[in-house]
Amino acid sequence: MPARGTDFAIVGGRPRPRAEGPVQLTPSEPVSDVELVRRVGLGERWAEEAFYRRYVGLVHGTVRRLLGRSEEAEDVVQDTFATAFEIWGQLRSPESARHWLMQIAVRKVHRRFRKRRLLRVLGLDRSHDDATLEALARPESHSDARVELTMLDEALAQLGPGERIAWMLRYVEGLTLAEVAEQCSCSLATAKRRILAARTLISRLVVIEEAGDE
Repeated sequence: MPARGTDFAIVGGRPRPRAEGPVQLTPSEPVSDVELVRRVGLGERWAEEAFYRRYVGLVHGTVRRLLGRSEEAEDVVQDTFATAFEIWGQLRSPESARHWLMQIAVRKVHRRFRKRRLLRVLGLDRSHDDATLEALARPESHSDARVELTMLDEALAQLGPGERIAWMLRYVEGLTLAEVAEQCSCSLATAKRRILAARTLISRLVVIEEAGDE
C-alpha cells in the first residue's frame, strides 16, 4: 500500500507524484466507486487506502479459495493492488472498477499456478494446501460433507489452472458465465469449454449438485 508521510504514492516500486495542494482527508460520508476511481487517479492517498479497504476482503477470499494456500494468497493480494494502482490509467470505466480489479487478481492466480508447477517439477514446492474447500468448511459441517469436499479437492487438484479457476468462479464463487469469462479475460465460449472440461473430470470422482448453466 502507499507509503505514509511522503509526497509520493509508492506503487510497484515506482513513485507516482501526487496532485498539488493539501493532503485530502478521508470524507465522513460514504464515497462511491466512481468517485474513488477519480480521486485515486488524482493521486489522493486516502482514496487509495479506501479502495484497498473496500475490496481487500473480496480479493483475498476469492484468491485464497482459488489457490488453496493462505501464504500464496497474501502475496497475490498485495501484487493485485500494487498492479492496479500502477496501471490505474488503464481503467476506462469507473463503474467496472471492482470487475477490473478481480480480472487482475485472476491473472495473478494463473501466474501463481504456473510458478507452482515449475517449482513442483524442480522439486522445490514446499508449500502446504491449507485453504482447501474441506479446510474452509464450517466447523459444524457433517462428516459426510467433509468427505465429499475432500474428494472434490482431490478432483480439483487434477485440473489445469484454466479449468480449475473457471469452474470455481462459476460454482464456488457463484459468478454467471458472462462474469467468469470477464474475470478470466476469455470469450464466453472458452469459459464454457473450460467449465465443461472441469465438470467432466470432477463427475468421474465425486457426485455434486451444480446450478444449471445459462
